Amino acid sequence: MRKILILLLIILPIKLLAVKIEIVADVNGEPISNLDIEKRINLINSLFGTQSGKELKLQILRQLIDDIIIINEAQKLNIKLSDEELNNAVLSSLTQSFKLKDDEIDQYIEKHNIDLNLLKKQIKCQLLWGKIIEARVVPSINISDKEVNDVKGQMERPDYLITFQEFIIPSQKDESVYSTAKDLVEKLRNSNNNFIPGPPIKAHKATVNLNQLKGTLKNVLEGLETNDIAGPVSLSKGYSIIKVIDKVQLDHALLESILKFKQILVKSSESLLDNLKKQNVNCLNFDKLADNFKLSNAKEFEVKMRDLNPDLQALFIKTGVNEIVEFRENSTARLMMLCDIKSNAADTEAIKQQIYQQKIMLQSNLLLDEMRKNVAVSYQYS
Repeated sequence: MRKILILLLIILPIKLLAVKIEIVADVNGEPISNLDIEKRINLINSLFGTQSGKELKLQILRQLIDDIIIINEAQKLNIKLSDEELNNAVLSSLTQSFKLKDDEIDQYIEKHNIDLNLLKKQIKCQLLWGKIIEARVVPSINISDKEVNDVKGQMERPDYLITFQEFIIPSQKDESVYSTAKDLVEKLRNSNNNFIPGPPIKAHKATVNLNQLKGTLKNVLEGLETNDIAGPVSLSKGYSIIKVIDKVQLDHALLESILKFKQILVKSSESLLDNLKKQNVNCLNFDKLADNFKLSNAKEFEVKMRDLNPDLQALFIKTGVNEIVEFRENSTARLMMLCDIKSNAADTEAIKQQIYQQKIMLQSNLLLDEMRKNVAVSYQYS
């Protein structure tokens, strides 16, 4: 470890092309040159691979300006940083960012020609900014019970998954499109959910989360129940008709839960699903029965309900533990056995932490904007 800390103090050379040094900006009398920008680009490239472009240079220039502003503010507030803090932060940055062990750092630095002096300067500014936030932002952060309850209410408000069919009747010459649309509405009301009209009418099916929608579609769907039909709605090039096939309420606790299930992909499952059910399939014998039916090996998954697509969410809402269900995608079918549901509902402390982080981020950005306004920055153009 001591060898590594000593190594952090070594300045490794950077191979820069011969460039004419020019001042590109001035911050309260402190100059920033094109060479400063090139050095930072070289550091980024040595750490993360080749990056370039005008936008990158502008971004780095803004960072260099902010670095000067942060250092000056730290001096005003008499904020200090020990060598041990800085060295430990650099060491942690290298080991965590690149998954290195302590004894691999020196070799990695040499291989990628990393300028440790420049890296230390960059990390020093990040640490100073953290201390400025602790001094000027953190003391003013308060979280009320009302804020926590509001977030809880927002998270737990009623939400729905809606599966619907939309039919588009395009405009055609010499034909009454509205009349065709009205006829289609009547046919949909008197038919099952599998009714698909022929050309030129276009149809598609989708499952959506109502609270994640915006605009006209949300306004239409939130007033409908299963089997309700909306339309005809006038479009720029025809009419739209929507029929709700299914509507299920999303429970917040279930949405945050972790599902554990087993899955097998099959091309045809018409009789297979029934046969498995007749064998009283469950999570304990699922693998053995799959082998008996000469199916591929089952794969096991653990996933948060919220991370599944709406179609799978709607399916699992209606599925019990140790129940097998089928999900079709084109010519492939998934046979899925739900094995467990682990509750993962957010508690009060987790909500407070979420609000705290949001406030810290917002107030920190406002503070940095305020600090920027209180410095004189001039740009030099060649």
